[in-house]
Amino acid sequence: MKNSIRSKLIVLLLIATIIPFGLSIIASYFYTKNTVTKEFVNTNHDLLERSGNDLLNYFNEIRGIPLSIYSNRPFLSVLENGASTYIEQNSAEINRSLLGLYFSRREIEQLHLYLTKGKDDYTVYNAKVSSRGKLYNFNKIRAYRNLSYSRNSYYIEPTHAIQNYNNLSDFRVEPVKQVVSLHYFLNNVTSDQWLGFLSIDIELGRIKEIFDRIYKKGEEHLFVVGDGNVVLYSSEKKLIGTKLKTKWYEKISSDKSGETSFDWKDKDFSGVYVYDKINSNHQQWTIIKSIPYKNLYHNSNQLLKITVTLGAISVLLVIILTIIVSFRFTRPIRILIRDMQRIEKGELAVSFDSLGNDEFGQLGKHFTSMVDTLNELYIKEYKLQIENKTNQLKVLQSQVNPHFLYNALQSIGTLSLKNDGIKVYRLIMSLSKIMRYSMKNNEDFVTLKDELNHINDYLILQNERYDGKFEYNLDVEKGLEKVIMPKMILQPIVENFFKHGFEKQQKLGALNITIKRQPDYTLKITIADNGEGVSKEELEQITSSLLVEGLNTQESIGLKNISDRIQFYYGKKAQLKIDSVKYENFVVSIILPIEMTRGEINHESFTDR
Repeated sequence: MKNSIRSKLIVLLLIATIIPFGLSIIASYFYTKNTVTKEFVNTNHDLLERSGNDLLNYFNEIRGIPLSIYSNRPFLSVLENGASTYIEQNSAEINRSLLGLYFSRREIEQLHLYLTKGKDDYTVYNAKVSSRGKLYNFNKIRAYRNLSYSRNSYYIEPTHAIQNYNNLSDFRVEPVKQVVSLHYFLNNVTSDQWLGFLSIDIELGRIKEIFDRIYKKGEEHLFVVGDGNVVLYSSEKKLIGTKLKTKWYEKISSDKSGETSFDWKDKDFSGVYVYDKINSNHQQWTIIKSIPYKNLYHNSNQLLKITVTLGAISVLLVIILTIIVSFRFTRPIRILIRDMQRIEKGELAVSFDSLGNDEFGQLGKHFTSMVDTLNELYIKEYKLQIENKTNQLKVLQSQVNPHFLYNALQSIGTLSLKNDGIKVYRLIMSLSKIMRYSMKNNEDFVTLKDELNHINDYLILQNERYDGKFEYNLDVEKGLEKVIMPKMILQPIVENFFKHGFEKQQKLGALNITIKRQPDYTLKITIADNGEGVSKEELEQITSSLLVEGLNTQESIGLKNISDRIQFYYGKKAQLKIDSVKYENFVVSIILPIEMTRGEINHESFTDR
């Protein structure tokens, strides 16, 4: 029967279940995709930033190697007086000191020492000190020429093939290794005497260890680019030591916006470039990571597969349960219909003992009674009674409302109280108050006392949830309890503390809510926490977003929503300000008029609607 109640009930239940469920999956997927993607990009930027700091620390360690020269008085004396004086003794000291420097770090590939006095130079390669050489024109080495002009303490030469200084080293390894060279200007600190130059060639093993851990080989690519666009290190070995000339790198090098990522799509790559710029005293590095979309959306796609699978299972269960429920629900009706049809044919008898103890059971009993007195009743009255009973059933079905939930929580709380569960009772009562307060949709304005009671109940539950790992203080000036204010403007701000500021920190959380009367007869509400806070740039972005005109119509509640609401109700008489120090605090201040009349509010129908 196409028009039967059973068919309609099955279709209605399936529509009411599958369509919202499907829409929720779609909405959840896109929301999760955007959230996970943003979080994934931020996480990768953090990895790049940490690796950049590791690179800076590493070069700082290498840069500190020559400092040991100034504590080695015999070697310093050789540098000051030249190697030719007491040649045997000085040569031994040079060999000992250079080998000491060479073996101080395993990644040192070659050392070169040039002495201004006497123009002598030495190299250390493959753990061997070369014989004494003569470098009559140090300007032939570009790094030395630059240092002599600038008189900087050191210079970092980008990745290049290892060079043979003055033909003193014996290179027999093929292919030639790639190294990064640190060239030092040696002088006597006290007399400012120019002593010479020291060059340290570093093989890329340690740099490779720093960066190989932050990208997936074969899927993602990494580039570390120094001054002159020279690639210090890359996942693509052929690019190491070369100048990077690509359109996407030109976009990065010319970017002044402070962004750290952008989407890119061409014939070679489709995905996101994440980058971070690291500055040192004499060098700037740009660390870039390319992430293809398939990696970027991997987690969200996996989540979609899991959600769809669980959704399909849930829908299947819903279909089965819907069919079972519809059959169980319509079975008594079908029995009644069958017996009615028999009565219409003149068989004044029923074929069931009972249809249960519910409304259908009662209907069955009345039906039996009606059959016994059929000759005394009109068919019209009989149909009317059936219709009345059906309407009674619908009324009973519609009586399930939120009050059932409040009463159930009250019953559970009373039961816990009887069993000495005072703490459980208090928590249940707090939850019940929060739900009752949140579900009262017929009022836009409440007293300050009601709003504070709601916040207090919320903080009690949160304090229990986090086992007392945060403390809070409500400082309210006396005489303000009856001030009228918009409903639910404090709780979203307090909730942000737990979402964004509290859960990420290790120290004891602190939340202070201060409400004071101002001289201009306004109410100042200050909500301050000691959470993660935001940077100056993030603070400027948030502040700018609050200045955009227009009421926020989204369902999500946030600072923008609160700002728009108080502007909507009070106009320019109300303000919302934020202030923050990164890793220290986040402060939200709200200014509201203390007294208001219906005419002062733009939203004219703020009472029960």
